Amino acid sequence: MEQIKLEYPFGVFYVEIIRKKIKNVHLKVYRELKVAISVPIYAEKSWIESFVQDKKDWIGKQLEKYIKSSGYNNLLDLKSGSSTQFLGRDLRVYLVQSQKEKIEQDEKSVTIYLNDVENKARENSLFENWWRERAEEIYVKLVNQFMPIFARHGVNKPQVIIRKMKTLWGSCSKHLNKITLNEYLLKADIRCIEYVVFHELTHLIYNAHNKEFYNFLTIYMPDWKERKKRLDLEVVQGL
Repeated sequence: MEQIKLEYPFGVFYVEIIRKKIKNVHLKVYRELKVAISVPIYAEKSWIESFVQDKKDWIGKQLEKYIKSSGYNNLLDLKSGSSTQFLGRDLRVYLVQSQKEKIEQDEKSVTIYLNDVENKARENSLFENWWRERAEEIYVKLVNQFMPIFARHGVNKPQVIIRKMKTLWGSCSKHLNKITLNEYLLKADIRCIEYVVFHELTHLIYNAHNKEFYNFLTIYMPDWKERKKRLDLEVVQGL
C-alpha cells in the first residue's frame, strides 16, 4: 500500500494513495480520521507528495474538526457512552449485560445487549450485522420508491449490494443490472442517501457523467447539488 506520512502537533497520520483509471485527483478526509487520495494510475509519486503537502493545512483542519467533534464514529471500536452517526444524527451507544443478545434503538440511542460486555469481537459482530440489516432495509426501500421513474425509461429493478467502500458512496454495473452502495452511507442524512441511490440508478440509463446524465438528475432531483454538498461536508470532507 502506498502511503504519505503527515505529522501534526496532535498526531501522525497516513494518506493512502489509490491509483485508478481517472483523470482528476480526489482527496478525502473521513470522520474515522482516515485520509485517502485517488489519483490517475501513472501519476508520479513525487507529484502526489507535492500535492498532499500543499493540502497539508487543509487536511489538518479537517482531522482536528473530527477529533474535537462529540460524535465517535468508528463502527469497529464502539465504546459505551460514546456516540456514532446514524441517518445524520448522533446516537449514544450503550453496552448492557444480558442473557439475551440483541440491539435496540430509539431516537437518541442504540443499546447493545451482550452476554459478555468485555467481548469486543462479539460486540462488533452483533453491531455490524445490525448496521448492515438497517442499511439494506433503507437502501432497498429507496430503490423501490424511485423505481416508477426508472421503469418508465425501461429500467428493471436492479440487484442491490451492500459493501464497505473506502472512497465511493456507490457504484453501478449497468450490464449486470446491479448497484452497490456503501454501508457507511447510513451515517448520512436520508436526503443525502436518496441522492446517492438516485445517482446510481441514473447510471442504469446513462453510463457516463455526461450532459444527459446531469439533465436527468436535475429534472427529477433539482436540489441534488445541495444534497451532495451536505453529504461531503457532514459525512466526509473531500475536494
